[in-house]
Amino acid sequence: MEKFKDVQSENPVNTYRLDRVGLTNVVRPIKVHRGKTITLVPTFRVFVDLPPYRKGSDLSRDIEALEDVVEGEVEGRTKGIEYVAELIVDRLLERHPYADYAEAQLTADYFLERKNPKGRKTTEKYVIQGIAKKKNGLKTTRYIGVTATGISVCPSAMKTVSALVGRETDAPPFISHNQRNDVTIIISVPENMDIEVDKLIDIAEASMSAPTYELLKREEEGMLVLQAHQNPKFVEDVVRDAVKLLIKELREVPDSTYVEVRSESYETIHKHNAYAEKKGTFGEFRKELSTN
Repeated sequence: MEKFKDVQSENPVNTYRLDRVGLTNVVRPIKVHRGKTITLVPTFRVFVDLPPYRKGSDLSRDIEALEDVVEGEVEGRTKGIEYVAELIVDRLLERHPYADYAEAQLTADYFLERKNPKGRKTTEKYVIQGIAKKKNGLKTTRYIGVTATGISVCPSAMKTVSALVGRETDAPPFISHNQRNDVTIIISVPENMDIEVDKLIDIAEASMSAPTYELLKREEEGMLVLQAHQNPKFVEDVVRDAVKLLIKELREVPDSTYVEVRSESYETIHKHNAYAEKKGTFGEFRKELSTN
């Protein structure tokens, strides 16, 4: 006789298949090796689907699958956060024989050395994501993502202020409202190809009015404010510019590669945020750009 009853394997009252069941907010340190060894402390989200004949998923197996990878296969093998996610989904499907689908998401802070407008070195924080999705019998799809924080300056307010003060053209001192802007890029990783997060971060920052920096002295602050106001952009402009830069900088990426670009502006003169996004494939974006 079984000592402890396996309630998870019983039939549920309502026999619906569930798309994703799993764990969120699991934190573990990992090391990845791409040119240099980088230590990351990602937050993990791991899921499998659940068939209609099972009451629950064996959630302890999610932790076991994650630990298998973090404690074993990651060291010395993985060259990116997206590869860690790929290893985890393989383990999830092995440990959940009733599952047909598995997904792993890793989100971590990531640091790069930058130079502010006067050339002073600073260390800036970004967010990177590694995602893997797999259905039984099919190849895993890997995604790499980044989020960068910069500045957006409203071009409409700038024109309006110029009109109010009697200027025919915009000229220094520029006057407009400006705000922090987060740009997120998520891209599927093609077979036999790596997408460098540093390049995606460069593209995200270049799409905004200006980057932000942790360390700025008085003159540097003024230089950055002037730089941003010389390059006013709506959230819509930010997304379109990011898409154009992706097409320009990632020429080798196949047309079938999927990409998402999102821009969110944390408005200073409103209590709401402004938001824009574009999703599709590189082939669709290339065709649309050439057509338009």
